[in-house]
Amino acid sequence: MTGSARELIDAVQAELAPHDDDNRLVPLVEAGEAPREVFAAIAAEEYRIVRSDWRSFLHLASRAQERNAREFFATLASGEGLALGKLPGLAEESPGFEPRAGCQAYPAFVAWLALNGEPADVIVAIVANFAAFGRYCAAIAAAMRERYGFDDEACAFFDFFGAPSPELEELAVKAVQAALDAELVSEKDARTHARLFQAYELDFWNTLADDGGRD
Repeated sequence: MTGSARELIDAVQAELAPHDDDNRLVPLVEAGEAPREVFAAIAAEEYRIVRSDWRSFLHLASRAQERNAREFFATLASGEGLALGKLPGLAEESPGFEPRAGCQAYPAFVAWLALNGEPADVIVAIVANFAAFGRYCAAIAAAMRERYGFDDEACAFFDFFGAPSPELEELAVKAVQAALDAELVSEKDARTHARLFQAYELDFWNTLADDGGRD
Protein backbone atom coordinates (compact mmCIF):
# COMPACT_ATOMS: atom_id res chain seq x y z
CA MET A 1 0.00 0.00 0.00
CA THR A 2 1.51 3.32 -1.07
CA GLY A 3 0.57 6.96 -0.63
CA SER A 4 -0.84 8.91 2.27
CA ALA A 5 -4.24 8.94 3.92
CA ARG A 6 -4.84 12.48 2.66
CA GLU A 7 -4.06 11.41 -0.91
CA LEU A 8 -6.41 8.43 -0.68
CA ILE A 9 -9.30 10.45 0.75
CA ASP A 10 -8.80 13.21 -1.84
CA ALA A 11 -8.66 10.68 -4.67
CA VAL A 12 -11.90 9.01 -3.61
CA GLN A 13 -13.59 12.41 -3.24
CA ALA A 14 -12.43 13.36 -6.74
CA GLU A 15 -13.98 10.18 -8.10
CA LEU A 16 -17.33 11.06 -6.48
CA ALA A 17 -17.31 14.75 -7.44
CA PRO A 18 -18.76 14.41 -10.98
CA HIS A 19 -21.99 13.00 -9.49
CA ASP A 20 -22.31 15.42 -6.56
CA ASP A 21 -24.61 17.65 -8.62
CA ASP A 22 -27.08 14.84 -9.34
CA ASN A 23 -29.05 15.99 -6.29
CA ARG A 24 -32.38 17.20 -7.71
CA LEU A 25 -33.86 18.61 -4.49
CA VAL A 26 -31.24 21.15 -3.45
CA PRO A 27 -31.51 23.26 -6.65
CA LEU A 28 -35.30 23.39 -6.20
CA VAL A 29 -34.86 24.60 -2.62
CA GLU A 30 -32.25 27.16 -3.65
CA ALA A 31 -34.65 28.54 -6.28
CA GLY A 32 -37.55 28.59 -3.81
CA GLU A 33 -39.43 26.13 -6.02
CA ALA A 34 -39.68 23.19 -3.61
CA PRO A 35 -42.93 23.03 -1.63
CA ARG A 36 -42.62 24.24 1.95
CA GLU A 37 -43.84 20.83 3.11
CA VAL A 38 -40.57 19.24 1.96
CA PHE A 39 -38.74 20.54 5.06
CA ALA A 40 -41.09 18.72 7.41
CA ALA A 41 -40.65 15.63 5.22
CA ILE A 42 -36.86 15.88 5.57
CA ALA A 43 -37.21 16.20 9.34
CA ALA A 44 -39.56 13.20 9.52
CA GLU A 45 -37.04 11.01 7.70
CA GLU A 46 -34.12 12.39 9.69
CA TYR A 47 -35.63 11.51 13.06
CA ARG A 48 -35.33 7.87 12.01
CA ILE A 49 -31.99 8.24 10.20
CA VAL A 50 -30.20 10.09 12.99
CA ARG A 51 -31.17 7.54 15.64
CA SER A 52 -30.00 4.69 13.40
CA ASP A 53 -26.70 6.35 12.47
CA TRP A 54 -26.08 7.21 16.13
CA ARG A 55 -26.19 3.52 17.05
CA SER A 56 -24.20 2.51 13.96
CA PHE A 57 -21.36 4.92 14.75
CA LEU A 58 -21.24 3.78 18.37
CA HIS A 59 -20.95 0.19 17.16
CA LEU A 60 -18.15 1.14 14.77
CA ALA A 61 -16.39 2.91 17.64
CA SER A 62 -16.64 -0.26 19.72
CA ARG A 63 -15.15 -2.35 16.87
CA ALA A 64 -12.30 0.02 16.03
CA GLN A 65 -8.95 -1.01 17.48
CA GLU A 66 -7.02 2.18 16.69
CA ARG A 67 -7.47 5.17 19.02
CA ASN A 68 -8.09 7.82 16.37
CA ALA A 69 -10.63 5.62 14.61
CA ARG A 70 -12.49 5.03 17.88
CA GLU A 71 -12.50 8.76 18.58
CA PHE A 72 -13.66 9.54 15.03
CA PHE A 73 -16.72 7.30 15.28
CA ALA A 74 -17.45 8.37 18.85
CA THR A 75 -17.37 12.00 17.72
CA LEU A 76 -19.73 11.21 14.85
CA ALA A 77 -22.10 9.51 17.28
CA SER A 78 -21.98 12.51 19.60
CA GLY A 79 -22.79 14.73 16.64
CA GLU A 80 -25.85 12.64 15.80
CA GLY A 81 -27.05 13.16 19.37
CA LEU A 82 -26.64 16.91 19.00
CA ALA A 83 -28.36 16.88 15.61
CA LEU A 84 -31.35 14.99 16.97
CA GLY A 85 -31.91 17.78 19.46
CA LYS A 86 -32.08 20.33 16.64
CA LEU A 87 -34.83 18.62 14.64
CA PRO A 88 -37.81 19.80 16.77
CA GLY A 89 -36.99 23.36 15.70
CA LEU A 90 -37.85 22.33 12.16
CA ALA A 91 -40.73 19.92 12.80
CA GLU A 92 -42.05 17.80 15.63
CA GLU A 93 -41.80 14.05 15.29
CA SER A 94 -44.98 12.43 13.97
CA PRO A 95 -45.99 9.06 15.48
CA GLY A 96 -47.95 8.22 12.32
CA PHE A 97 -45.05 8.83 9.92
CA GLU A 98 -44.39 6.18 7.26
CA PRO A 99 -40.75 6.20 6.06
CA ARG A 100 -39.82 6.21 2.40
CA ALA A 101 -37.62 3.34 1.22
CA GLY A 102 -35.55 5.67 -0.95
CA CYS A 103 -34.76 7.85 2.07
CA GLN A 104 -34.01 5.00 4.47
CA ALA A 105 -31.61 3.07 2.24
CA TYR A 106 -28.74 5.26 3.46
CA PRO A 107 -28.98 4.44 7.20
CA ALA A 108 -29.59 0.78 6.32
CA PHE A 109 -26.24 0.79 4.50
CA VAL A 110 -24.53 2.54 7.42
CA ALA A 111 -25.90 -0.17 9.71
CA TRP A 112 -24.57 -2.85 7.33
CA LEU A 113 -21.13 -1.20 7.43
CA ALA A 114 -21.27 -1.06 11.22
CA LEU A 115 -21.48 -4.86 11.23
CA ASN A 116 -19.35 -5.72 8.21
CA GLY A 117 -17.05 -2.86 7.23
CA GLU A 118 -13.40 -2.47 8.11
CA PRO A 119 -13.44 0.74 10.19
CA ALA A 120 -10.67 2.49 8.23
CA ASP A 121 -12.35 1.72 4.90
CA VAL A 122 -15.59 3.16 6.28
CA ILE A 123 -13.79 6.31 7.43
CA VAL A 124 -12.39 6.92 3.94
CA ALA A 125 -15.88 6.59 2.46
CA ILE A 126 -17.57 8.82 5.04
CA VAL A 127 -15.01 11.61 4.77
CA ALA A 128 -15.05 11.48 0.97
CA ASN A 129 -18.79 12.11 1.11
CA PHE A 130 -18.55 14.90 3.73
CA ALA A 131 -17.87 17.71 1.27
CA ALA A 132 -21.00 17.17 -0.79
CA PHE A 133 -23.26 16.57 2.21
CA GLY A 134 -21.99 19.68 3.97
CA ARG A 135 -22.51 21.73 0.82
CA TYR A 136 -26.09 20.45 0.47
CA CYS A 137 -26.90 21.35 4.07
CA ALA A 138 -25.33 24.81 3.88
CA ALA A 139 -27.23 25.56 0.66
CA ILE A 140 -30.52 24.41 2.19
CA ALA A 141 -29.99 26.49 5.35
CA ALA A 142 -29.28 29.61 3.29
CA ALA A 143 -32.31 29.08 1.05
CA MET A 144 -34.60 28.36 4.00
CA ARG A 145 -33.81 31.82 5.34
CA GLU A 146 -33.72 33.72 2.05
CA ARG A 147 -36.48 31.99 0.10
CA TYR A 148 -38.81 30.62 2.75
CA GLY A 149 -38.38 32.90 5.75
CA PHE A 150 -37.42 30.25 8.31
CA ASP A 151 -35.75 31.39 11.52
CA ASP A 152 -32.43 30.23 12.99
CA GLU A 153 -34.06 27.56 15.16
CA ALA A 154 -35.69 25.91 12.15
CA CYS A 155 -32.41 26.01 10.21
CA ALA A 156 -30.24 24.70 13.07
CA PHE A 157 -30.12 21.08 11.85
CA PHE A 158 -28.78 22.13 8.45
CA ASP A 159 -26.47 24.75 9.95
CA PHE A 160 -24.95 22.03 12.13
CA PHE A 161 -24.13 19.68 9.27
CA GLY A 162 -23.26 22.51 6.91
CA ALA A 163 -20.43 23.79 9.12
CA PRO A 164 -16.91 22.43 8.42
CA SER A 165 -15.28 20.21 11.04
CA PRO A 166 -11.49 20.32 10.61
CA GLU A 167 -10.93 18.49 13.92
CA LEU A 168 -13.04 15.54 12.76
CA GLU A 169 -11.26 15.44 9.42
CA GLU A 170 -7.88 15.48 11.19
CA LEU A 171 -8.96 12.46 13.26
CA ALA A 172 -10.01 10.70 10.07
CA VAL A 173 -6.68 11.31 8.37
CA LYS A 174 -4.75 10.05 11.41
CA ALA A 175 -6.94 6.94 11.65
CA VAL A 176 -6.63 6.10 7.96
CA GLN A 177 -2.86 6.75 8.00
CA ALA A 178 -2.45 4.34 10.91
CA ALA A 179 -4.46 1.73 9.03
CA LEU A 180 -2.43 2.28 5.85
CA ASP A 181 0.80 1.85 7.82
CA ALA A 182 -0.57 -1.39 9.26
CA GLU A 183 -1.80 -2.52 5.82
CA LEU A 184 -5.40 -2.65 7.07
CA VAL A 185 -6.97 -0.58 4.31
CA SER A 186 -8.62 -2.00 1.20
CA GLU A 187 -8.73 0.80 -1.36
CA LYS A 188 -11.20 -1.22 -3.42
CA ASP A 189 -13.60 -1.61 -0.49
CA ALA A 190 -13.21 2.03 0.54
CA ARG A 191 -14.08 3.16 -2.99
CA THR A 192 -17.06 0.80 -3.14
CA HIS A 193 -18.35 2.05 0.21
CA ALA A 194 -17.94 5.67 -0.93
CA ARG A 195 -19.77 5.05 -4.20
CA LEU A 196 -22.67 3.41 -2.39
CA PHE A 197 -22.74 6.17 0.25
CA GLN A 198 -23.14 8.72 -2.52
CA ALA A 199 -25.78 6.70 -4.35
CA TYR A 200 -27.89 6.15 -1.24
CA GLU A 201 -27.57 9.78 -0.19
CA LEU A 202 -28.71 10.94 -3.62
CA ASP A 203 -31.62 8.50 -3.30
CA PHE A 204 -32.62 10.34 -0.12
CA TRP A 205 -32.74 13.78 -1.72
CA ASN A 206 -34.16 12.66 -5.05
CA THR A 207 -36.92 10.58 -3.46
CA LEU A 208 -38.12 13.74 -1.71
CA ALA A 209 -37.74 15.78 -4.89
CA ASP A 210 -39.87 13.30 -6.81
CA ASP A 211 -42.75 13.12 -4.35
CA GLY A 212 -42.78 16.81 -3.42
CA GLY A 213 -42.52 16.16 0.31
CA ARG A 214 -45.89 14.44 0.58
CA ASP A 215 -46.66 12.52 3.77
